[in-house]
Amino acid sequence: MTALTRRPDKDTHREGWNVYFGDVRVGYIGIQAGVPNDCPQWGWSCGFSPGCDPGQHYNGTADTFEEARAEFEEAWARLRPTRNEVHFEIWRRNRDWTAWKYRMFDAKLPLPTQTKNDRARCFCGAEITNRSLDAHVQESHRGIGN
Repeated sequence: MTALTRRPDKDTHREGWNVYFGDVRVGYIGIQAGVPNDCPQWGWSCGFSPGCDPGQHYNGTADTFEEARAEFEEAWARLRPTRNEVHFEIWRRNRDWTAWKYRMFDAKLPLPTQTKNDRARCFCGAEITNRSLDAHVQESHRGIGN
């Protein structure tokens, strides 16, 4: 069974960790910003979108990282049995689509939906159409959002 792993948040303004189940980001544990000193400083959230319904997300606060991690793991133990590979694949496809789209924007290339003839060129050089777009991203750029 795949274990949960933590990766440091890349945002230098936040102290915390993204929590992954394989390659799917399933939550976050970190210090909360703007919380009064007499309140729990650590927060956590468990759930991923798309792939979970809004009511399937859990979150909470804790006084220490160890408490936040333990509470996160309890929430994951409730959520994990309700998810299957289809749910994780929905999240991956969204991750890759979003990363591909922003790479197109950064390259100042139009999407097929932004052209008069519904055709465009991908940053990889392939011609893409509205009909071929999803398959192209999933077949040629799988994992681009990792």
